Order: sequence, then structure tokens, then C-alpha cells
Amino acid sequence: MRRNLKNIIFCSVLSLLLMANSAYAIKFVDIPHGYWAYKAIDKVSDDGIITGSPDNKFMPEQLITRSQYAVMLVKALNQQNIPVETMYSFEDIDVNNWAWPYVLRALNLDILKPCADCYFCPNDYITRSEVITFLVNLLKTENITKKEAIESLQNAYDDFDEIPDWFKQTAGKAEFLNLIAKEPPRQRYLDYDNYVTRAQMAVFLANMKREIESYESAKIEEETSPKIARGIISNNVIVDGDVALIPEKSILPIMIMGQISSKDTKAGQMFQARFANNIVDEQHRLLLSKDLILIGKVLDSVKAKKFVRNGELMFELSAVNNDDILTKIFAFAEYEASYVEGNKFKKATSAVIKGRNFTAKDGQILYIKLFQPIRVNIVTGEILD
Repeated sequence: MRRNLKNIIFCSVLSLLLMANSAYAIKFVDIPHGYWAYKAIDKVSDDGIITGSPDNKFMPEQLITRSQYAVMLVKALNQQNIPVETMYSFEDIDVNNWAWPYVLRALNLDILKPCADCYFCPNDYITRSEVITFLVNLLKTENITKKEAIESLQNAYDDFDEIPDWFKQTAGKAEFLNLIAKEPPRQRYLDYDNYVTRAQMAVFLANMKREIESYESAKIEEETSPKIARGIISNNVIVDGDVALIPEKSILPIMIMGQISSKDTKAGQMFQARFANNIVDEQHRLLLSKDLILIGKVLDSVKAKKFVRNGELMFELSAVNNDDILTKIFAFAEYEASYVEGNKFKKATSAVIKGRNFTAKDGQILYIKLFQPIRVNIVTGEILD
């Protein structure tokens, strides 16, 4: 009895699997499970980008018109509801056409252009070169060199010599990113000037969405991860999650922008500085960028006086943080013959008899010692209060 129950359960499960697989295989009656573009068609149809006919046919060999192309791209980019900023008027398509809302948005997104003055040519067919050019313009391809693009294209297609020179770099970038629809038995031929079929368009769009999703995932990871950089290592930094603590008494180099001098700089005068290099921890996580603007404020200036004293400058530093908010960095300098007073720093030269003034010229590097720890968000680069 138990064996029969097992057989019944096994047969029931097998029947369900066969039914599910059968239903999966006949989503469109003209797209068998082994069809070369099956996965792409399944994806774009699930996403509502390309739909089938009322009698459950996909019609994979049907050519794509300009109006259909507009509809598919706007849906693929999820831009169906964007506000329309520029209105258009054409002789051959108007507001009563089923595709008009998509055509209008495609024109506003610069996906398509009119084919001539006052004409959109909605029933003209789209070529493979037009689709490839759009995809390359849409996606991030700046890191692909011309050499890499051309080599990628030449290695992939037997009709390389027939591809016009003006199109080779663009097509090569598309090939490098695996965007191009390759339909058997002509997968070794770019056929750049052939018209695009519905099946090919499904593959183009599925590849485009894959690349966009990959880029967005990488961007999210980049935006939520610490930046890695070369620079001057600050020791004994404590990192807890996204926050790094640069300890008190850390010595950091800054570069003066402009000039300050005990001779002619007055109290209240502002000046700018930068860190002389990126400040990183021992794992090379960026703590303070060399591009961070530092604002100095002169607190006091004492001119040199012969036989009495050398010139002295006292100032404090703030960092121009996110949203242009000033975040004070309490620091003082450590130099020979210097001394500390609160969160200020002074410099006095040793030649008291001559009474030398202290001058920091443009580009000169000074070393500051933190009077208190600095907390930094190592993801955003923001200095925290």
C-alpha cells in the first residue's frame, strides 16, 4: 500500500512538472522551446515590452517598423509616463495613431528622429545598424578602446571587410558588450544593413536590459562601498562600518593656496588650502581627498620685530564639506621652534635677533597635527561632526 502511495505521489508530481514544462514551452505557439531566441522572447514578453497576437503567436520573422521600434524602446526603458516637453506634428502620423504616445516620447528622449521635414515614416523598417548605434549611444562604453572594439568585431564576423569604416567602432563596442543579436545560421555575419526581425529585436532588448541591470548593480555597489585610492597612509585609523576615526595627534600635510604671512596678513583674513595628497588608511580606503577644499581663518598675526621676536601666525582650519557646509578641523602645526595654544597653531623662527616673519607661499606644504579626532564617512567622503 505504501509503495502504491509513493507511485501515486511520484506520478502526480511528474504530471505537474510535465504540465508546467509543456505550458512553459508553448507560451507562443510559433516559438518552440529550442528556438534560438527563446529566452530573450520569454523575458521581453514577461516584461510587457513585446507582446504576441490574439491567437498566441509571436511572429518572430516579422520586421520591426519605426513606430513599433518606438513603442518597444520606450517600454524597455520604462519611460511610458515621462512628461512630454516638446510637441511634434507630422503628415504621416497623428494623435489618433495607437503608437503616437510612444513615438512622441521616443522623439523627446532622442531615441528616434523624424525621417524628413514633417514626416516620421512610421511604417519604414529599422536596420540592425540603427539598433546597434542606439544601444551603444545609450550604454556606458567609454572604457572600451577603439583597438579593443575593432579587434572584437574582426574576430567575431566573417563579413568584417564589408562593414563600413564609420560603423566599425560602434559595432565593435556592441560586440564587446555582447549586445548583438546573432541568429543561426548567420551568427558569423553582422548583416549591418539588414532589417531587424521581432526575434532579433527581442534579443537586442534583452541584452540591453541585462547590461543596464549589470551597470546599475555595479553603480550601487560602488556608491555603497569605500573608495580605494593611493595616498599618504594615516596610521591607527579605526573603522567601524562606514565610519573611520582618524585619531587625535595624527599629522597630516596640507598645501597652501595663495600666500599668508605674519608681515601683511591680518586677523580675520581667509585663505584656502588642500591636503597635499589623498589621506588613506592602511587598507588604502580613502579618508580625506586631496580635492577637499580647506578654508583657513587667521585668528591672530604678529609681525616680526628686531631684537624682540619673530613673526607669528595663528589660524584654524575648516573643511568645505558636502552641501558647502564648513566643518571645523581643530589642528595645529608642528615645526621647529613652534608651540601649541588651544586649537590654534603658531610658528616662530629661531632667528630672534633678525626678527624674521613667517611666510607660507602658494604650494608650500605645512604639517598639521589634529587637536581632536576626525570622523569620516568613508562611503560618502563626508566629515562628520
